[in-house]
Order: sequence, then structure tokens, then C-alpha cells
Amino acid sequence: MAQEQAKRRSELISGVSNVAYDLLALLYNQLEEIAAIEEYKLDAEDAGDQEVLALFDQIQQRAREDVDMLRSALSQRLA
Repeated sequence: MAQEQAKRRSELISGVSNVAYDLLALLYNQLEEIAAIEEYKLDAEDAGDQEVLALFDQIQQRAREDVDMLRSALSQRLA
């Protein structure tokens, strides 16, 4: 109960809804994932492992699609 009240208060104080904050946090995490995968792709390239490189490319592409969806949802809630 106290945690729920704190969340409501923070929304009133910041002017940012909890849902918008959650979307923003998830967007940040997805962007971090994309950056990390870029490093992993370099490792796969260095190892000459094309199969893993292709796998990383697919995962990274899905993460980019998620970023697009999150950006859209976030912009609607911050407007």
C-alpha cells in the first residue's frame, strides 16, 4: 500500500505517468541491448562464426522493432 501511494505521489510531482516512466525504462533497456549486441556481433565476426552473427543480427533487428513500438507508445503518452 505504501509503495502504491509513493508511486502516485511521484506521478503527481514529476508530471510523468507511471506508464510513461515504465515505457521509458523499457526503451532505455532495449537501446542498451542493441548496443551490447553490436559488441557481440564483433566477437562473432572475429571468430568467423557467421551462424551466430546472423542470429545476433536477427535479435538486434527485433530489438529495433521493439524500440520503434516503444517510441510510438511513449510519444502518445507524453503528448
